[in-house]
Amino acid sequence: MNFPDLLTLPVGPTPWIVGGCCLLAFSLVLPNPPIVALGLASLVTAIAAVRLPTLPSQLLICSILAAVFTLVMRGLLPQESKELAAAPTARVCDAIAPGELGRVHYEGAIWHARCQISDVAIAPQTQVRVIERQGNTLIVLPMPPARSTTD
Repeated sequence: MNFPDLLTLPVGPTPWIVGGCCLLAFSLVLPNPPIVALGLASLVTAIAAVRLPTLPSQLLICSILAAVFTLVMRGLLPQESKELAAAPTARVCDAIAPGELGRVHYEGAIWHARCQISDVAIAPQTQVRVIERQGNTLIVLPMPPARSTTD
């Protein structure tokens, strides 16, 4: 059998059903939107294979459907919202003198930090809130002291 014979080879819906079910089953183990999209595209191609028996037309349908399903599922993924994220905190390692740089422990690394209020000093071991990042320097503010529940 040569290549031109493959282009006219009739293919029924069975391989598309089996392939689609295998991809969807695999997506249960490894949840990945493109795998789900390929599985769904294969199942829809199985339906189209009843009316379009040639392999090239089925491959074209499956490719278009996979691209469309991938784009649709990509839009369904939850996006991280910076507005809803909790304010990141850091712990001061080296004291931050007024208007000077100090060092803080932030997300597992040591960073240079400067207080946003230029005349405030921050002692070591103090929890601070990270406001922004300017290059390799974090801009921080001291956190208000915790209120005691015995007041």
